[in-house]
This record gives sequence, structure tokens and C-alpha cells, in this order.
Amino acid sequence: MINKIFKPKTGVFALMGLLTLASCSDKEEMPVASGDGSEISVALKGLSAPAGAPAASQQEALSVFQFGTDNLFSKSVIKSYNPESISLVKGTTQTLYCVSGIELDPTEETTPAEFALSTVSTAEGDNTAPLFLSGWSKLESTQMNCELVMQRGVARIDIDATDADMEISSITVDNAPAASYVFATEKGVLDSETTVYTHEYETAPDGIEKGVFMLFESAKEVNVTVHGTVEGTEINVPAVLSSVERNKVYTLRVYDKNATLKASFTMSDWEEGGIFNGHLENAQGLFIDEANSVIPEGVTVDYVNNIVEVPGTGVKGMKLAFRSDISLEIDTVCYAGERVMLDSIEAKKYVKINTEKAYNTDKGVISKFDVNIDPQLKGRPDYEIKMYVKKSIMATSYSDVTIRVAPSPFQIPTVELAGITWMAFNCTTPDVDDQIYVEEGKTVEDMYTEDWVKCVGGLFQFGRKYMYIPYQSYNPCNNLGDQKQDIPWVHESHMPCPEGYRVPTINELLQLFPEGTQLNTPCSYVAGNGETINAEIVRLPGDVVTPTNVNGVCRYLKLTSEETGNCLILPLCGYKGDKSTAASSNFGRDVVYWGNDNVGCPGGYGRGIRLLFNWGANCNPNIFQFQMEAFAYVRAVKNN
Repeated sequence: MINKIFKPKTGVFALMGLLTLASCSDKEEMPVASGDGSEISVALKGLSAPAGAPAASQQEALSVFQFGTDNLFSKSVIKSYNPESISLVKGTTQTLYCVSGIELDPTEETTPAEFALSTVSTAEGDNTAPLFLSGWSKLESTQMNCELVMQRGVARIDIDATDADMEISSITVDNAPAASYVFATEKGVLDSETTVYTHEYETAPDGIEKGVFMLFESAKEVNVTVHGTVEGTEINVPAVLSSVERNKVYTLRVYDKNATLKASFTMSDWEEGGIFNGHLENAQGLFIDEANSVIPEGVTVDYVNNIVEVPGTGVKGMKLAFRSDISLEIDTVCYAGERVMLDSIEAKKYVKINTEKAYNTDKGVISKFDVNIDPQLKGRPDYEIKMYVKKSIMATSYSDVTIRVAPSPFQIPTVELAGITWMAFNCTTPDVDDQIYVEEGKTVEDMYTEDWVKCVGGLFQFGRKYMYIPYQSYNPCNNLGDQKQDIPWVHESHMPCPEGYRVPTINELLQLFPEGTQLNTPCSYVAGNGETINAEIVRLPGDVVTPTNVNGVCRYLKLTSEETGNCLILPLCGYKGDKSTAASSNFGRDVVYWGNDNVGCPGGYGRGIRLLFNWGANCNPNIFQFQMEAFAYVRAVKNN
């Protein structure tokens, strides 16, 4: 059957602005899969273009894509318009997509999920993102009418220089996203590469130019710089967009205020208008005043660029001072960084910033801000704070101070051996605070030597994340978290490893101990990556001492690379069978490490590697099948 675009029956839906639709004579028809022949009437709500905006999409073809449950059902192209709604053969359509201004070419095998994540990029040599419109809608099986809202997939940058004495020569956009999702998606903003746009500017008679740039949406800062001269002196005026939303207009106003040239953004809906003030940076700037600031030991300050570096141990009693003609106040504080975001910082009160009372001096008004930052928790990465300050009587006069907090001095220790990065200690819980860290002035081996029991980590059942203490029985419960077992053991909800780490695969365990390896320690063998490894058993003096008086000895297998000198230590801390409730786990005799593989599911076995030395120094490491309810250790590997 042929998918047709029919002539409208009666004009029940009016179209607005950019999108009006075709009569039957200007359509492209394409073969489609089977359908039931019913029709659905579709009204596309478009957006009218403001005066002066580029009209590139006014006569662009409208592409209509109909998807069934699994793949593309039909695609149609309308090339000229009249102000009526359209009727489409409904068939098995469950999702309807429309695009104007760009071309998409899915195949019949394209799934709805794949098409929903279609991307568009700036063509090589283009100096702005393409202006396009898109929209989509889910259809119920009984639905015969559909209203689909089309939105612009980009933002527009306008320039307002009516109040500036500056003669603008060009405008540059840095960190502009080079690509975007075509459709607004639950995944949010595409994390794309960035590009630079430059526009040679000729001042319009009224000082306003619309549509200077089109920008793809962005969750990251985009920097815009106005270049020009004032009385023959070259000057650059920067402004910052903290983020970019699709279907918005950002007006960059360049103006003189108190003899200082400034630039600021306002944001409005493309079709309606509501105002939103954005952040900006001054040409002159408000800089940290060194003479009146209090900078504790260990903190460094770049007074030219307003950057403060704080150690991972935190800082107390720091005072950042500014000198200005009037008093300053904090406008906003923004947090950025990996994993330590605004909500977690506020919830745990890592950062405290207070304003002191400003005071006058013969050289201006001094404003001070108390900044106290708590020490980093174990395992925490570095993060960044931006503190925006402004003159108290002005609505749009900002400068920002970047405060960079170093990572915790206690990072999860790792060892690279056999081409794989291993945690230096066995897992405890997924929480980074609960890991085993190297104390100041010590090595990993020092930690094992001085407190072997503390360093053995915890026991886990296959596919579960809850830790059992090796020297305690598991009564009264052998499933602490009441979890079904994760088979294979890969999902975060069941992962006993901290963020960034995972349970090793069987192949990775065999990379460390290839099949056929014989450990007649002390000895050498060749790992799966060709690395020569020296192996020895170390017996510590004394016996195991635990709160439950478990018997055993303190022994570990020490593996050292001849090529790198890197050393991986595996404590011989035993395991427990699924029927054993005993406190002892055969400390000093052997050890079993889980992999993420299993056999004979359901009700089968987990797989791992066993190092059975008994009480001697010889062992043939072997892949070991173990009841999933049994208890073994996890030596996590770092994600690539």
C-alpha cells in the first residue's frame, strides 16, 4: 500500500507562522509497510518568526516520519504550503516525528529509539548552527486527531548596542556546541565537541542586529566576546551564557555604566517574551584585593584572574576582600565538578560563605567575604565553585571568583599489573568513605604488615553488594539486603565496588593468572599481557587476632612486575561455603575472588579464581565454580 498525504477535508486546524502545509500536488510519496488504511488528522502548531529574524526555514520542506513499534512505517515530504491541516494514513503509527530545515534519512530498519536520538551538527565552514524546527508526539491506537507543537531546535543571539560608545568590529562565540539532538529528548543536552563562531559586525542604524548567531543547546558555559574600539583603543568585552536552551532568544546588550563598558545577556522565549537575567563579566572587573584579604597557609591566589586554589584539607578563616567605589554583595554561588555537585555540597555543608560589613577607606570601599571549606572526604575528587559578586546598587554588574578545591589526599589506591588497573585492597562497600586507604607516610605493604586483618576487606555473595565480616558468622541472615542475585554481576544496584570500579571478568582474572600458571613461590611467571611477574608468599609474625578470636595466620601473596616494579598484594583470607555459619574463613590458607561470570543458571554457580596454598607455598591458580550463596572476596578493577 502507498502512504498518501491527502488533500485536507475541512480546515479544522489553523497553522501558525513558519509551518503551513501542502496541497496534494506538491508531495513526495514513498512505499510503506502494511497499515489498516485509517487516517489521522494532524495540526502542526508552528512558531511565528519575530521581525528581523532570518527566514531560512520559511519555505523549507516539511519531513514527516511515522514509526510503528519497531521501525519506520513511512516518511513523507511536503514541499509547499497552504494554511490547512494534513491527513495521514495512520496504519500502525505509534510515534510521529516532524522536521523542517534539515534533512534526516532513516532506513526501514531504524527503530523509534534510534531516531529519537538523531543528531545535527554544524557543517564545516558554517559560522552558525542551522536554524531548524522539530516536534514529535506519541499516538494512542484509537487516536484520530493529533496536535503537534514544532519548536526551534536552536537558540538565537541578538545584539543591542544602542547604549554603547564602543565601535564594534566583530563578535566571537567560544565553546559553542558543534552538534545537538534534533528532538528535545529525556537524555537532555548532547555532550558534543565545541566550535568557534566569528561574526564581522557592521553596526545597524538602530544599534540592534537580530539573528547574529544560532546556537545549539548547551549545559555548559558558552563565552561571547565583543571586539571593538573606544576612541581608537582596542577593547574586548566578555559575557558568559551559563547555559543555552533551544527555542530561546538571548539578547547581548553592550552598554556604558559609570564610565565602564559592560555586556550582559537577557533571555526570552522566542515566541513570547519573559525576561531572565543572565551572568556577565565586566571589562574592568572586580578583583580580589591582596592587601585586605586573609589567605591561610596552603591556599594560593591568582589575583589577575580571580582564581583561588584550596587544598583537599580545606580552609578555615579565609577572607576574600574587594575594593570598589561602592559596597559589593554576593549574587549567586555556582558549583561544578565531578560527582560533588550543588545538592551534595549544600546538604553536607562543605562550603560556607558569609558577607562581612563593608567599610570605607581613603582608597575606596572594602567588601569582605568569609569563605570556609571543609576538608575533602576520603576518595572525593576535586570540584570548583564560582562566586559571583556585584555592586550592591546595580542589577547587572558582576564579576566571578573561581575557587578550586583539590581532591582528597586519600584517593583509592590502585596498582597496574598484567595490563589491568586493580584496587590495592579488597572491596568493602560501594561507599568511597568505607574503602581502605593508605595512611600518611605508609605504603600499601606497610598497611598489610601492620594491620593484616583490617586490610582483608569483606566477603560477598555472588551478585549482591552487601558485605559480611570475614571473622563473623552470617547468622541470622544469609542475604543482608534481601537482593535477588544480579546475573551476570554488572548492575550498579548490586555492585559492591565504589564508583568507577567493577567486578573483574573471568578473562581479566586469567590475564593476571593465565591457565596453567604454577606458583612454586618464590618464582616468576608470565602474565597474559607478556609481563614478567615475580611471586612470593609473605608470612607475617604472630597469629591472626580478631574481636571474635578467630584462629589463623597472616599471609599474603605478593606479585611484583619486573618491568614496572608495581606490586599487587593478595591476602590469603579464605572464603566461606554457602552452608557454613562459622566465624573462621581459613585465614592464611587460601583465598577465592569472584569474577562476574556464572554457569548453570538458574540455581547454578558463580565463577571466580581460587588460590589454594593450604599451609604451604605452592599453588596452581584455577577457575573455581562456587555456590552463589557462598562468600568470597572482590578485588575490583578500574573502569576503562
